[in-house]
Amino acid sequence: MNAPFSFVGIADAYIDILSDTGVRTGLELKGNCNEFTPKTDSERKELVGSGRSNFGQTIASVTIPKPMTASIKFNQMDQALFAAAFFGTNSAFTQASGSLTDEPVTTIADRFIEIGKLMIDPATVVVENTAGTVTYAEGDDYIISPRLGMIKALSTGTIPAAASVNVTCDYAAIAGTQMKAMTKSNVRIRIKLDGQNFDDGRNFISEIYQMRLNPSNNFSFVGSDFAEATFEGVLETPSGYNEPMTHLWLS
Repeated sequence: MNAPFSFVGIADAYIDILSDTGVRTGLELKGNCNEFTPKTDSERKELVGSGRSNFGQTIASVTIPKPMTASIKFNQMDQALFAAAFFGTNSAFTQASGSLTDEPVTTIADRFIEIGKLMIDPATVVVENTAGTVTYAEGDDYIISPRLGMIKALSTGTIPAAASVNVTCDYAAIAGTQMKAMTKSNVRIRIKLDGQNFDDGRNFISEIYQMRLNPSNNFSFVGSDFAEATFEGVLETPSGYNEPMTHLWLS
């Protein structure tokens, strides 16, 4: 089929986050891909005449291809792709349930200070002076942030400025995933699209064998719109290939 066509692409994007040594780990459908844009680039070299009859004219020119780049965006992703957007690594985070007894905390008036545990039970919080002779009142002398495990001494209360207090409380068990950003210096991904031209119904398969990512992601953690993870990078041609990308039209 060689007739002119219009193009509106829809696709499922399969991503393989390669190992540090470039070994494939398997393709996974990572989420909702809302943009995939390969980009070509080139440099033009010109030989400009300097003779009487051709001064300033192009005598010869060549176009030298530059490495391809690409960008791909997701507004829905899994934990591995989220970490890759920040050059990060994932690890399991756990906090067993337990209790703190007379945990020393040095307060700063009207500023929150971490107690040392998350998800504390407000009903069990007791704040005393270090001698254990004064029990402070929540709301009058201090307030707490239970989920973050923080306490704020109020300047309008009776806790002395910069005083050390003892905090007793229970805290809940937590199981989660912790992403540590910028702990993976080289991130390379493989991209395979199972796509269709929505205009004429033709199916296609696009593949980038290896893309080395650049740290240029802008992911908004606060906002009224769905956040996007953007991946940009240069396309590499792995050993055994003669091109960095293919696009296959299926009849």
